[in-house]
Amino acid sequence: MLALLVAHAVAQSPLVVERARLPLPGAEWADGTPEDGVPDEWSVSTSNGELRVAPAKKAGITRLAWTAGTRASLCSAPAPVRPGTTVRLGTRVKGSATLGDVTAVHLRLAGARGDVHTARRRFDTGDFPWEQVEITATVPAGATGAYVCFEVQMVDGAPAASLEVAPLVLEELTASSTAPRLPVRRLILVSIEAFRWDHVSGNGYGRETTPTLDRLMREGVAFNQHYVPAPYTHPSLASLITGQWPTTLGFVDNIPTLGPGVSGAAELLAQAGYVTAAFNVQYVLSNRYGLNRDFHYYRNHPNDTTATVLNNELLPFLRSHSEDNLFLWAHFFDPHGPYRPQGAFERRFVGDALWEADTMKVQRGETAEGAPTVPKYIFDNGQTERRHYVSRYDGDIAYADSELGRLVATLEADNRNDTLLIVTADHGESMTDHDRYFCHGSLYDHDLHVPFVVWGPGIVAPHAPLDGLSSHVDVLPTLLDYAGAGGLPGFAGASLRPALEGGAFPARDWVVSVVGRSENLRYALHAAGGLKLLTSASGAFEGAWNVADDPAEARPLTGAARTAARTLAREFARSLRGAPKPPRKTSTLDSEDEARLRALGYIE
Repeated sequence: MLALLVAHAVAQSPLVVERARLPLPGAEWADGTPEDGVPDEWSVSTSNGELRVAPAKKAGITRLAWTAGTRASLCSAPAPVRPGTTVRLGTRVKGSATLGDVTAVHLRLAGARGDVHTARRRFDTGDFPWEQVEITATVPAGATGAYVCFEVQMVDGAPAASLEVAPLVLEELTASSTAPRLPVRRLILVSIEAFRWDHVSGNGYGRETTPTLDRLMREGVAFNQHYVPAPYTHPSLASLITGQWPTTLGFVDNIPTLGPGVSGAAELLAQAGYVTAAFNVQYVLSNRYGLNRDFHYYRNHPNDTTATVLNNELLPFLRSHSEDNLFLWAHFFDPHGPYRPQGAFERRFVGDALWEADTMKVQRGETAEGAPTVPKYIFDNGQTERRHYVSRYDGDIAYADSELGRLVATLEADNRNDTLLIVTADHGESMTDHDRYFCHGSLYDHDLHVPFVVWGPGIVAPHAPLDGLSSHVDVLPTLLDYAGAGGLPGFAGASLRPALEGGAFPARDWVVSVVGRSENLRYALHAAGGLKLLTSASGAFEGAWNVADDPAEARPLTGAARTAARTLAREFARSLRGAPKPPRKTSTLDSEDEARLRALGYIE
């Protein structure tokens, strides 16, 4: 529905999308069953059990069947591809009643030295109806071929099972959008990992961590009270690009996949006439998790890829699409732990005043997060001084800021005032605050309060920082407003354009953040005047602070102020009772999921 509204909001779309079918060797195997169970020009690699193609009851459908305990993959020969284009694999799959453990389909890009990139889509276990599969990957330099693999990991003793597969479609996609030019030609969204508001030098921090962002704050508009909807990457960024609360999307942690039927920034801004592209570093932003949907160009890098490597692909892409109406989303992994500032940034803050003043000792722990010990994936070479980790975290911020400067310089190079840039974060990070060591995932403000800066010479006039309440759910409505398709219904948030132009903030009593597992949710509400309160899943009051006067959240409110907070909690509880409760999404994990999420500290 939203997509149709956007289409009608734009009289003439300049977007041109070209698709060319790629000759995937042996792709016609869905029309028949090879006698030996292996399609022509495909190969099977098996470490245990048996995987083969078997007859299906319905014409044009192929059944992948395997025995108990199978660990195997079925892979095609490669189809030729061109760097700079996007390869899209489309099909449909259906799970059997006995399907257990893990199945996945991979789109792999390879070059002379082997695989360059793998994009994958996991299927949750058990019986499921026909499900659309779309895997996209923008082809990097050095890749010359794309091939498809089906993978089976029967690791939990499940019985023999099967997966029904519709015909495979592999295609090359290119997009352009040059004429007519839209009112704001380039919409650029930058999100930075684990970046807390109070470590921005322009917000009064005692280190010069962010000279680029400080400049954008002076030349644009900074929002002082911007809070993420959840202190984890996946739900936070899902809200950022859909304009919906995590609870509406059905998940508040990093594991489930974004379900079908959710309109996001790529779909809606393409309808408005923009080429859409995303360049990011984060496993939970891979095809596995669904946030790739509808992007014309989508490039996901492995965890710990530096911002320099990301920019080395992103900036040439920007230059090659300099004439396009473009929406681009970039996600920098720095400064997510383990903290590894690059080059001179590694020791940028060693020995300064904050360093000398910090004498606290820390020790390694065995838990993934949230304990008064350093998480295993953060612990560095036996270092037991807090200042070592804090200075490296700040060095990572300074390094990411320098790469943000490279991006801004590229945007300014053509000297045209037609770019709107938004910079924010997915969540913050505790630096031992509240006995939480170098992690995130709590409802304290060091995890929820993040930078939010809007910059656009000729579009957004410089303004002193704004103190109204804002959230990630406001970002997509704001982008659509500047794209000429504002005022669409159906979002949890609202456009911030009026506030950016000297008007009012969206009318609201609070912004909400949520954390928890299953039905054990807890909420944080930020309201006017610095009031913050915590509630249970039902909205029952748990505590309150005034974070304007007490940013460390060390002095719980008492007396009349606490009574006012309880009143607000009752209003929130009533709103929860009236809200629909969507089914909670759950997922199982395979060995790759577990390894990558453990490396991020997201599971133990």
